[in-house]
Amino acid sequence: MVASQELGELGLRDSDSVTVDWKWYYHVPALGLWALLVVLLVAVPSNHHVQAWLILLPVAAVGIGVSLVCRLLAVPPDSAEFAGGALVAVAASWAVLWLVSPWLARRSVWTALVVSPLLMFAASLLYYAAFFGGASAGDYWPWGIFHTVASVSLVIAHVLAAIACRRGFTPRRFLAMLLLAMLVFTLLAVPATAVAVILAQGVSPVELALQIVMMMVTGLVAGGVLGVVLYVVNLPFLTLAWRNPFYAARFQQVFRLAPAATGSPFGAAIVEASLVPDGVTATTWRDA
Repeated sequence: MVASQELGELGLRDSDSVTVDWKWYYHVPALGLWALLVVLLVAVPSNHHVQAWLILLPVAAVGIGVSLVCRLLAVPPDSAEFAGGALVAVAASWAVLWLVSPWLARRSVWTALVVSPLLMFAASLLYYAAFFGGASAGDYWPWGIFHTVASVSLVIAHVLAAIACRRGFTPRRFLAMLLLAMLVFTLLAVPATAVAVILAQGVSPVELALQIVMMMVTGLVAGGVLGVVLYVVNLPFLTLAWRNPFYAARFQQVFRLAPAATGSPFGAAIVEASLVPDGVTATTWRDA
């Protein structure tokens, strides 16, 4: 690679040539995540059903939606690529959990709470490894922190919303509880993470106090924005879970919400019940 610049009377001057090691898959950093989803769909027996492939739709919807929003807001290409890629990585790694959810449903709640964010983080490495290539660790860690906070927020918020709806589930109530739990958790997690990063830098006490105050304020704003963004990113997944019997069964199993029946908390929210391949009765819902 050679850079050229017009220097007026001196004419055109070229820089020394530099060799850049560029691999073809740098153009498609999300390819590894898509490949992982396909592997899980093909290799995991519980996913051997045509409806299981519908999980690709929410991930694609997130990617298309982020691209459209960035164009609408005239976000610079570099920023759009970073932000959009990070959200697609979150969506794809969240899809990974849906594909392994039968295994998670057989684990204890505490085991699932610990393993789920770890699985999401491990899946995201496929994206960031391709995106950053051979970059230094300094390029990785901010996005690693972002993905960790996003993963834990999604998992914890869903568990809290399910607990809140255990005695009276409707999709509308679940969405309301999920938004509340998401916002509360991100408003706490983002400032706490920012303060932890500052403390790790070992600055002087005065500078430390000033930075903490500033980061607490900006962290609260960032936490609120992140909570809303994650909530919107998750909506296509919940739509699939409540409209498709295959994923409705998984939603019921993972969050310990009993299938609809006479006198059940789902009440008039029942739309239909179907049998999925594992013999589990799944119910799709709408608010009555």
